Amino acid sequence: MDNLSSQNSPQRSSSNNALKAGLVVMTLLAAIFGYMLFQSKETVTNQQEVISTKVMELAQTRTKLDSITVQLDAQIAEVQKLGGDVTELQKAKVELEQDKKDLQKKSASELTSVKAKYETKIRNYESLLTAKEGELVKLREENTALASTNTSLTDENSNLKTQTQGLSKNVEEIKAQNEEAAAKNKVLTEKVTKAAALRTEYVKVLGINAKGKESEDKKYKAKRLAKIKVVFQLAKNDLTEHEPKTVFIRVLDPDGSTIFDAATGSGNFTYNGQELAYTTRGDVNYDNENLYVEMVYSRGGTVYREGKYVVELYAEGFKIGTGGFEVK
Repeated sequence: MDNLSSQNSPQRSSSNNALKAGLVVMTLLAAIFGYMLFQSKETVTNQQEVISTKVMELAQTRTKLDSITVQLDAQIAEVQKLGGDVTELQKAKVELEQDKKDLQKKSASELTSVKAKYETKIRNYESLLTAKEGELVKLREENTALASTNTSLTDENSNLKTQTQGLSKNVEEIKAQNEEAAAKNKVLTEKVTKAAALRTEYVKVLGINAKGKESEDKKYKAKRLAKIKVVFQLAKNDLTEHEPKTVFIRVLDPDGSTIFDAATGSGNFTYNGQELAYTTRGDVNYDNENLYVEMVYSRGGTVYREGKYVVELYAEGFKIGTGGFEVK
């Protein structure tokens, strides 16, 4: 029994050693796997952080481009309103829109390769906006000055318009006064002219036969009436100028027609704006001394018709006397 126990004791010791060795190996393996798992988790965490950072950078780039778009639109609108040139701004906007489209196609992993490019573009856009803002300041100042000038011009124009209206009113008033004065002057002139017109004291018509004998009858026989003599006396008038005067004589037949014969000196004259025919005419030297005048008219070979004849005298646009005779 004791020998058997002695023999089994080394075997049991050997098994224990093997078990211990196995436990050590397993512990080492577990430690190795644990370390590897830890390293793997740390790597994944780092990768996730990198990806998150790139995603944020990509988002920031897009935000900056959107912000620049808003500023460009605002500048374009204001420059157009102020009357400036927007060609360069519109060109930049077209490029910016294309950059935004290109950026949308990029993934976060591709940002590293294009980051520097977009940062440069963003700086260029910002520089353009800054430069244009300076130009906008000048445009605003110019427009303010123009607005001020326009206000001044508007005020001046308003004042000129008021003055013009006042002048027009004065002109109209003066015109009305002139017209009134002209009308009064015309009336006065007409009155003076009429007052200065020649007037006859009387008008007589004498008959003259073929032998030259004169007679003053109420009626004349047609076969004995070769000529007529119109006798009249011009009244004194201190308003009438002392100068030669032309007297027109109209002899109206029984029908009221003017006896007219160009061969014997008949013609036309103007009376009250109308043209009238006269039978004969004569010139007299008026001296304001109750001038006695005789004017003879020969009808030629034409015999006077039976009836009443009217003799009218005109001078300087006025009818100055009337007479008549009768033929039987």
